[in-house]
Amino acid sequence: MKKIAFIIAILFPIVFTSCKKDRFDNPDKTPENMEQLTVPSSFDWKTTKDIQLTLSASASGIVEVTNSQGIVYQKAFLSPGQAYLMKLTVPTYEKSVKLKFMGQEAILELGTASLNYSFN
Repeated sequence: MKKIAFIIAILFPIVFTSCKKDRFDNPDKTPENMEQLTVPSSFDWKTTKDIQLTLSASASGIVEVTNSQGIVYQKAFLSPGQAYLMKLTVPTYEKSVKLKFMGQEAILELGTASLNYSFN
């Protein structure tokens, strides 16, 4: 009986000390509110960007402006000989849009705030 009590007395502290979680002090404190954030002055907080798109075509028809997954941002009716000016608002992560007009497809890179495209 003394042996069992002795073994329990030895094993008890070993078992409970091995179950301790390692606690590390995190030197990077997470901000608790917006005033504590450190944000560069060049960051503009915008989630969208505006693109001015000028489209023209040699025939009448409907043009679709979509993203790479095929989600339509905007549709417009193009008339021959008349330029159509479109203000397009897209998410900032979009790098290109796809134009579809009468079986033609074109991909425009969104590098500048003003883009032109002419369908043949």
